[in-house]
Amino acid sequence: MNLPTFSKYHGAGNDFILIEDFEKTFSHTLVKQLCDRRLGIGADGLILAQPSSIADYEMVYFNADGSRAGMCGNGLRCFVHFLQDQGYVKPLYKIEVAGKVLTVKCQGSKILTLLPLPKVLEWGVELLSRTVYVVDVGVPHVVVFANGRVNVLQEGGEMRHHEKLQPEGANVNFVWKVHKGCIRIRTYERGVENETLACGTGAAAVAFVAHRLGECKNEMEVVTRSGEILEVCIGKEIAITGPSVKVFDAHFF
Repeated sequence: MNLPTFSKYHGAGNDFILIEDFEKTFSHTLVKQLCDRRLGIGADGLILAQPSSIADYEMVYFNADGSRAGMCGNGLRCFVHFLQDQGYVKPLYKIEVAGKVLTVKCQGSKILTLLPLPKVLEWGVELLSRTVYVVDVGVPHVVVFANGRVNVLQEGGEMRHHEKLQPEGANVNFVWKVHKGCIRIRTYERGVENETLACGTGAAAVAFVAHRLGECKNEMEVVTRSGEILEVCIGKEIAITGPSVKVFDAHFF
């Protein structure tokens, strides 16, 4: 199989390998190797650009461990940025992700994605002595309002693998309210099995929960671990506006 080129992008520090795969020749067995930060390229996930029969393009997303995921918010922005850099330029894109068609708009250097409102799976239940909220934003997320310092790796890992969340497990988001228009977030991501610098679906999940609880306005800034800000607006859908940065293009050897 010929793999001539790939690109590396990041959205608020959440980094991805992007590959144009219009012929659908890429082997998913390579994902874990390529995403390895010591023995490969290194990334939180790998994204394929493929043709779609129901949208402009299809985004196929793999976690760093090689597993498929139904959605990636930061990855979706990077995906559209990648399409633009490949010459497929449009002011508005319809992107197929796991069978759903999502709208993405380009606004100068920022990209806006529209996601469906999350599905509530559990609300205000106890997990490891904390009150948590579990919602599905294409992928399941646990939302925890934290006070003070949190060991994200330890507690996030324990919650991610908790028996009550099996068999899928879930991403785990720890949230600190700054004020009504701003929250901070740190996320332990399944499939990466580590804390990431940002999580787009995590931002959608925590914004939805915070707004529903009356903790935040419908428009808020979500400050990620990297320090980058995702702007979230909750209405009939969740609009997330944030950055996407191209890191480099390269060839496989």
